[in-house]
Amino acid sequence: MKKWIWIVITIVIAASVGGYAYARHSQNEKLYNDSMQRASLQISNKRYIAAETSFTNALKRKPNDKKATRLLGQTQNYLAANDSFNDRDYESAKDGYQSVVDAKNGNETLKDRSKNKLATIKTIQGNIKKYNQIYNQALNETGEGNYTKSNSTLNKIFTDPTAKQNYYKAILKKAKQLRAKNNAALTGSPTGDTGATTPAGSSSTSSSFGPTSSTSSSVNTPNVAPNSSASLTPSEKKAAKAYKGSNEYTVNPKKNQINGKQITASQVTSARKQISAAGIDSNAMSDQDVKNIIKGAHDQHESIGQYVKERYK
Repeated sequence: MKKWIWIVITIVIAASVGGYAYARHSQNEKLYNDSMQRASLQISNKRYIAAETSFTNALKRKPNDKKATRLLGQTQNYLAANDSFNDRDYESAKDGYQSVVDAKNGNETLKDRSKNKLATIKTIQGNIKKYNQIYNQALNETGEGNYTKSNSTLNKIFTDPTAKQNYYKAILKKAKQLRAKNNAALTGSPTGDTGATTPAGSSSTSSSFGPTSSTSSSVNTPNVAPNSSASLTPSEKKAAKAYKGSNEYTVNPKKNQINGKQITASQVTSARKQISAAGIDSNAMSDQDVKNIIKGAHDQHESIGQYVKERYK
């Protein structure tokens, strides 16, 4: 009789433990699925930072989950590409958007938006090239003293409605400055931008009106460190060699990889903005410091904002 009692007790205990484990697993699965669905909805609503957080939360429920890791990386690449696009760094933006498009089994909404952005960049760069050619032609005409002809050439930019878009602000500004210089030369009045007088018929030009062929505008962005790839002087190389800490010259390149891919400059730029948004001074950090944060956040399945708030405040 006692034997049967113990058998019953064992069965009850096993059922209770099994039921608890199953309930816990089911709850964890539900929270994971909720986070993944929420992230997808947030991407649809263009709330990419919130989507990044939701994917991070999903990874807390299922550490190293391939799907959540893949979609988190794709979202972060899209964010970095957007930052580059807004900074008019179109080449970096193209690389970022292309990586989003190439992501296997990635979010289709992000892929479609990246394809649209790539098409937009192609159009922008084509227009910039066209406007630069017009500007350079007008500049040559100014140099030859053909001020009226130069103004006529510049009108091809001024009469194009597309040129008034923000993407072309830099070239439009230079075109207006050159027109002002032409008008000053034609009337013998002071130029509007320098206050200097240019006699009619003069072929002299200010250095600010030099030929341009750039397809992107340079923008000063807060909390973005200078390019670390600049060449070092012999003394700087010696100092870097003797340096015992971590910077981009002393760290094994493999330590700056995520899933076998090097952390890009656009990712560093994007991360700096997120670090600053979290209330941390990213200007005080080297590029290597930022790369360490990017990798640390990835390894801990946290957003960059969460990572620095927990460790740098």
